[in-house]
Order: sequence, then C-alpha cells, then structure tokens
Amino acid sequence: MMPAKLISALAILAAPVLAAPQWIWLSNKAADGDQVTFQHHFDVKLTPKSATLTATCDNGAEIYLNGKLLAVNPDWQMPVRADAIKHLVIGGKNHLVVKARNKGGAAAFILKLELERQNGTVDVIETSAKWDATPTGKEDWRPAVVIAEYGAGPWGKALEKGPGSAPKAAVTEVVAADQITAAPGFKVELLYNVPKEEQGSWVALTVDGKGRLIACDQYGALYRMNLPAIGITETLKPEKLPVEMGKAHGLLHAFGSLYVMVNENGKDNGLYRLRDTTGDDQYDQIEKLVTMKGGGEHGLHSMVVSPDGKRIYFNGGNHTELPDELHASRPAKLWAEDHILPRMWDANGHARGRMAPGGFICSMDPNGKNVELFCYGFRNEFDIAFDLGGELFTYDADMEWDIGSPWYRPTRVNHCVSGADYGWRSGSGKWPDYYPDSLPTTLDIGPGSPTGVVSGQGAKFPAKYQRAVFIADWTYGTMWAIHLQPKGGSYLAEKEEFLFGKPLPLTDVVIHPQDGAMYFAVGGRRTQSGVYRVTYAGEESTAPVKALPLDEEQRMRHTLERLHVDGAAEPQKILDTAWPYLSHSDRHVRYAARVAIERLPRDLWQQRALGETHPQAIIECIIALARVHGGASEQLASKPEPGASSPPIAYVSADKAELQIEMLRTLGRLGRSQLSRGQTLAALRAIQLVFTRLGKPGPEVCDAVCEKLEPLYPSEDAMVNRELCQLLIALDSTAVPSKTLALMATAADDFQEVASDAVLSRNDGYANAARAAAGSRPNAQQIAYIFALRNATSGWTPELRRTYFSWFPRARTWKGGNSFKGFIENTRKEALANFVPEDERAELDALSSRMESVQIANYVAPKGPGRAWSLDEATALATTGLKGRDFANGEAMYRATMCATCHRFNGDGGSIGPDLTGSGNRYTLRDLMENIIDPSKVISDQYDSHEIVKKDGSVIIGRIVVEENEKVFIMTNPFAPNDHISVDEKDILRKGTRPVSMMPPGLINALNPDELLDLTAYLLSGGNPQDKMFQK
Repeated sequence: MMPAKLISALAILAAPVLAAPQWIWLSNKAADGDQVTFQHHFDVKLTPKSATLTATCDNGAEIYLNGKLLAVNPDWQMPVRADAIKHLVIGGKNHLVVKARNKGGAAAFILKLELERQNGTVDVIETSAKWDATPTGKEDWRPAVVIAEYGAGPWGKALEKGPGSAPKAAVTEVVAADQITAAPGFKVELLYNVPKEEQGSWVALTVDGKGRLIACDQYGALYRMNLPAIGITETLKPEKLPVEMGKAHGLLHAFGSLYVMVNENGKDNGLYRLRDTTGDDQYDQIEKLVTMKGGGEHGLHSMVVSPDGKRIYFNGGNHTELPDELHASRPAKLWAEDHILPRMWDANGHARGRMAPGGFICSMDPNGKNVELFCYGFRNEFDIAFDLGGELFTYDADMEWDIGSPWYRPTRVNHCVSGADYGWRSGSGKWPDYYPDSLPTTLDIGPGSPTGVVSGQGAKFPAKYQRAVFIADWTYGTMWAIHLQPKGGSYLAEKEEFLFGKPLPLTDVVIHPQDGAMYFAVGGRRTQSGVYRVTYAGEESTAPVKALPLDEEQRMRHTLERLHVDGAAEPQKILDTAWPYLSHSDRHVRYAARVAIERLPRDLWQQRALGETHPQAIIECIIALARVHGGASEQLASKPEPGASSPPIAYVSADKAELQIEMLRTLGRLGRSQLSRGQTLAALRAIQLVFTRLGKPGPEVCDAVCEKLEPLYPSEDAMVNRELCQLLIALDSTAVPSKTLALMATAADDFQEVASDAVLSRNDGYANAARAAAGSRPNAQQIAYIFALRNATSGWTPELRRTYFSWFPRARTWKGGNSFKGFIENTRKEALANFVPEDERAELDALSSRMESVQIANYVAPKGPGRAWSLDEATALATTGLKGRDFANGEAMYRATMCATCHRFNGDGGSIGPDLTGSGNRYTLRDLMENIIDPSKVISDQYDSHEIVKKDGSVIIGRIVVEENEKVFIMTNPFAPNDHISVDEKDILRKGTRPVSMMPPGLINALNPDELLDLTAYLLSGGNPQDKMFQK
C-alpha cells in the first residue's frame, strides 16, 4: 500500500476531476439583461507546469482569479483562453469569480481550468452545480443551476475549434489585408492593429477638420491619429484625447465640433458636443445636447450632416426612447401596434414589451435645438447616410431568432423618407412589406448584424461606387456596395460584395473628404480591433460624378414632403395640394400625401374621405381616417411573459360605432372595382385598421362583413389568404377553420434561403440557424395559418380540432432560429387553452406532442441545402445524372420525404396515394417529376379529395378513405395520413370532389441535387439495388 504521505505529496489539487464542464446559470429561466456573478474555491498544493483557462458565456463575461482580471469574454461565439499560472495561490485557497451577462434569450456560462502537473497528467477545474451563483450586486449565494451538458444545443462544443463552433481563443491580431477579398481594382491596407488591453475595441470613426481620424472604444475613450498619405503604409500612432468622454456608438465632426453619441454610460447616455474653445487643439468644453433613454446594442447610434449642411440627423435602435427634447414630428404621432390578431412576444423574451415607434431617425440644428422626428419603425438601424443625390438610407437589423417563421425579416436596406413607418413591431408582430401604412424594404440582404453605413460621395472610386451606399455587416464580415437606380418615388437596388474576410467584424466606415480613400474599423463587443484603408488602383476614371437624375415621382414626393413641416402652409391649401395624390399609382407618392393629410385637423377632411370614389384614394383616406381616430401605442406598465400573447382588440365604443359603419360602407364601394393584387392587400389592411383603431364591432356587423369576405376566401394568392384568414378569425367567422385547414394541408413549400453558403461560411457559429432552416425548409404559409387559427373560437368541430393538432408533429421536424421551436410550442399551448373543450384536451395534447421523425422507421433527415425545384430544373438534372447513384440514400430520401406514409412501394407503405412500384414503367422522367412537383395538375378519380358538408353547416375537407357501417372515414392531414376522422352518414348533408390533390407540393424541396437523384433512381428502379443506375 502506498504511504499516506506519498499520496499527499503527489496530489497537487484537492478539487475533483470531472468528465466535462457544464453550462451553468442562476436559474433555468434567463431574462434579458440578467447579470449573474459566479464563484468557486479550490486548492492548489504544488506548482503546476501550466494553468490554462478556457471559458465562454452567452452573452459575455469578465473572469477574475484571486481578485485579478484574468480574461474578458465578449460573446459566446468567441471563447477566451488565458494563462492563469501567475495568478494562482500555491499551497492555499484560490478564488474564481465570474461576472456574466445576458442580452436576451438563452443564457449560460462554461469554464474549464486545466492544470498540468509536472509529471504531465492534468487536473481540471470545471463549471458544475458545485459552483455558487448570485445576482450581480447581491450576496444571495446559491448553488448554480446546470443548464446543459457540454456539447448540447444551442452552444454545441463552443470551447473547441472546428466546423460549426467558435475558435478556441479570441484573436490577438486582426486579419491581414491580403486575406481580405475586395472588388476588382481595389486595394486594402491594414493601418493599425489596436492593442485591446490599452485601447479597447473601436466601433466609431470620423474625420476631423484637419483630416485626422478619430475613433472611439465601445466601452472606453476617444483616440485621434494622423493618416499616412496614399501610397504610404505605416502604422498609425493614436493619441488618447484628454477628455472624459467616450463609450460611444457614433462620432461626427461637423460645424467645428465633435459630436459624440454616448451609448454605454448608463443614465449619462445621450448626444454630446465637444468644442475646443481655447485654440490648443484639445476639446475642453463638453455639452449634452440631446437626452435619450436607452443603451446596449439596440441603443443610441450614429449621426450624419444633412445634404444642405444645416442639420444633423441621428438615430436610435428599438430599445431607445425618443429624445426628451423632441420639438416636432414629421409624421403625426399616430403609431400603434395594429395587429388584427394578438401578437405573440418572443419565445425567449427578447424585446418583450417594446412597442412602436421602435428604432427612429431624428434631426436637429447644430446646437441641438429644434429636434424633429423624421421617420421610425426600424428594429436596430446602426448607421445612416445620405447618398450622392441627397437621399437618406439605412441598413436595418433582422431578428435572427425568427428565421424559419412567417414574420422573419432579413437585414435590409431602407430608403428613409419623411414621415415613414418601416413596420417593425416586436415578437411575431413585424408587418409584411405590403402593408400600405408602412413603406417597404429597398433591398433585402439576409441574416447579419448591420453596423456602419456610408455614401460613396467624395470617394476617389469609379462612378458607380461614388453613387453607391456602402453597408457593413459585423457577423459575416462583409461590406456590400448598394447600387441604386431611381424608380418612381424611390429606388431599385442591387447589392455587390465590395469586400469580405474571415473574421472581419466590421464596425464603422468613412470616406475621407481630402484623400478620397475609404477607412473602416473592425472590432466591437470587446473583440480585437483594427483600422484599414481602401483605395482604387484600377484603370477606370475616378473623376467626381453627379447623381443620377430623379424620376418625376421623386420630385412629387419632395413637394409633398415639404408639407410635413409645421407651418408649411394653411391647412386647406395643404389638403387641396395633397389630396389628388392619394390616387397616384406610386406608393411613395401616396404615402407622402397621406402623411401630410394626417397632420391636419380631421374635421377638415373626414367627410371628404367618406365621400371619396376613386378606389386607390378610398383605401388611403380610410387608412388615414382610421389612424387619426385610433389611439397611439402606449408603453406597457410591465413586461409580458416570454411567449405570451397580447390581448385581442377591444370592442368599438358607442361614440365610434356609427363612424365605423360609415367607413366600412366607403370601403364597400371597392366591390364595384377590379382591384390589382396590391390594391386587394391594401384594402384588406384598411379593413383591419378600421377594427384595430376603432374596435371590434358587434356580432351583427361582424356577420355582415364576414358575409362579404368569406366568398373571397380562399384566393389564389397566398398573401391575400393570410390577410383574409386573420380578418375572418378576428370577426368570428364560422367558416374559417375548415377553409384554412384545407389550405394548410396543400400549401406549397415557399421556403426562401436567406443567404448564400459563401456568406454563411464566414461565420460558422452564427450560420447554424440559417443552415438548419435551409435543411428542413419550414413551410411559412402553413405556420402562418396555424398561428392565426390559435385565436379562432368559432367554427370548430371535434374533427377539425383533431386535424389542427395533428399538424404539430410535422412542425417539430422543422428548424430555424433560437425562438422558432418556442413559437411553435407556444402556439400549440395557446390553441389548447383557447378552443379545446376540457374533455378533448388530454387526447389532443398527446396527439400534438408526438415527434414525427420517431414514427418514420429508419428516418434519415436530408442533408440539403434544398431548393424550390422547378419541373424544368429537376428534369434536366435527372436526364444526365442517373448514374452511379446511392441506393441506400435513395431509400432513405423516400422515407424522409414521406412517400411511404401515403404510397405503397414493393408491397410496403400506405394506400392513400397511387402505388409507386411501377413508376419507371408508367411514367416518363418528366411526367414523374411533374406528379411530384405539381401533384394537383393531374389527379386520378381514385385519389380525389373531397368536401363534406355536415347538416350543422360545418365543412370537412380531406380524402374519403373508406365508407362502412354507416360511417365515413376521412384523411384530413397528409402529414398524418393514418389519423382518420369518422363522420356518421346521417350527419352529412352532401359530399363533393375538389380539384386539389391532398399531396402537398414541394415535398422534394428539402433535397439537394444528389439526394434528389438518389430518390429518383430509387423510384425508377422499382427499389432494385442491382439496377444499372446504382452501378459505380
């Protein structure tokens, strides 16, 4: 036996060795803004050979060892590694303290400290339930809660380097210039690698009157530096400005002053002006001009000088309140949430309780006076810029947790015009682009994190780049050049990858007014920062160019926008000028006219609106009338619970009921006109606003409106169907559940990939949601229907309820952003609570809780990425690609695309659809593809779908499977073909056929080309592995 003293001498550590670190937090339920402190004590008895700490936190942390700051972790995608040996206490107690923070959604911290003994063995200190935790600032210590084992989602193996995970340690050098790809003819130079420990991480740039670059550390000071002449590459020598100012997201040097948008300094956040009053080239006077409550990544952002050189425009994200000093507003202050059905707050709690107006753009004079709201309705537009023609643009953020949902909006370029609302609302409430009470995207970009925006004006670049607007994406390290072509009252836009790198976390970008070069910074979130220069070295001319000429509609819009200013003219003159433009064909012109009219006393124009006869003007003036008679959004007294829904619309008050009926009568005149798709969508939105603003009418009016709308539903247009569905549910239509479930069953795969794989590969960790969605291809139209139906309380039967809840197992196979699964589950729970009788609840709960992939034998998910296969594409691919195929994968794809659930093949499978065994003999290749891609084009009378109308007026749509014993058995959900609804023959009024196949179109859209070829070969071979198509 080994002596006890020898055992003691060999033991370096008293701490246990665990198999792997665990993700920990204060509790299982994290909240946005949580700050948690962890601690752990351990002994070190002998000096180790090395001591390496690796850690990361969602969303960030500072790590202290024995009172000394050891490491700063900016984000969970960027774990830190630090040498801890010099901070250890040998022969005594050691104390690890971690100050962690959460910025919405899931939260967790993980750490391992590896201590290598002199003999080479390693002991490990790891996060576990043995750690203590307390809310930061308190001494309420309790055992930490284990959130997940290492390797579990959504973080995966975040401490390791590899595909789909973060690098092992934060970089200490920014990416080299020769590793950045730029547009042809452009040269990139690295001018400065910021020493992070001394100068922080730079997020804002500006050029002062002497041509020097000024930068700001996101959490620290201001720095100023001279720039080398073009052609000379030398390291910058920044000086720290001796002024108590910094922590800014935006800088602007103008009017002989330095304007600073302080965002990371708590109650002192705001827009400041710094001036040199003594002529010593130092800023000695600090003045706070504008106060805005807010902060963090959705806080106070950036500034730019107006084209006429008289005002400063500035902006804030959706967690920023409007300025305290707001003096005027271009739009009437009429913003509201305007959801005809209850909005669901984010499942993980992000931005819950945040109401309109959301992110905004204001302007002020150089002294901070006459602050005016210009436009609003953004999520988190970080920067703004005027293009060469003097038009304002921004790059707004997406909510990446929404990827896969119907309300996901990619990052997007917006043409920012006077008085506009750009439709951001929190949670599921984002407005679609076609809502006429907002203005649409100019160009969708994809997932990302928008940062700097700058005009090409003044750049010594070729003409098209001088006219471009440059936008920077922090997440995917890409700067896009947005090329704009005037079109009507706005622009058409195209994007070009101007430069990109990995990693290249772009923060800000400026054009130097003297040397014409572009300068950009990388950094942010305490990541490694640097400054680069971009110059043009090609052969095209860089002579200054003029802006492209505007279309007539832009000049009209400008004329109308001059009426958005207080005191622009007498009210009657404004009305007479603006009114004719309500019927204009251009959306931006109509919008500008309506903004002008909404600012006027409503008694001046209400009767004119109610008497309008032009179809387009009817829609616009009823929208205006609804808005001025309804209340604006008010901030909630307390935050709603994550995943909860807003209340439904209130009932109309007695003093508004008569006006509401008059407004509906005016809209009723549209029935005499042939409306375009856009006008139809706008008209439906106008009806919604009559109810969201004035209230829900009584049953008699609801029934009358339903009588007019129900014959229009379903339409051939998917978006029209979405709006009709919501309206009819809100008005208690009894027809909407059956009609909507029929639409849901055959809704085409409408998935749109949000970004190319080339872009996603620039940040593997953040790309996971987009790639997961592309692989599973969630059906947004089906989700929209099922989400709306959770609010329907009329028209349900036991059969329809069973059909509704049988959809959820299919939905669980889809993937998306961090909140996607939470939205689906909260929809299910709300539906169970809203319209399911107590005696059915347990059965439907169990039915809707199943996992579809478990029910499919030998299920193998497609790898994708898929695409919306057209008949020509699929046929062309298979014509030349059916050689050397993979039989096993073909069989797996046959099951993954659910063929076996409805079709027999070699004696196995369902019998809902035709037997596929002889497909190779019965069909040409093109015919086979057509039957898969467009199954409703040709339907055998053996496989018709049916409409069963019961004597109680309810309708069931599906396929009659069998009729026996005076009962009819109906398959209503093609994704659950073995779940049949039974109806007594005596309860049926009539049965009829429908020209729509119960086979959903687009089932192959989840497959990549190889998977589609393997499936096709499997079908054509009749399941014969010896077929020549499988010979290698």
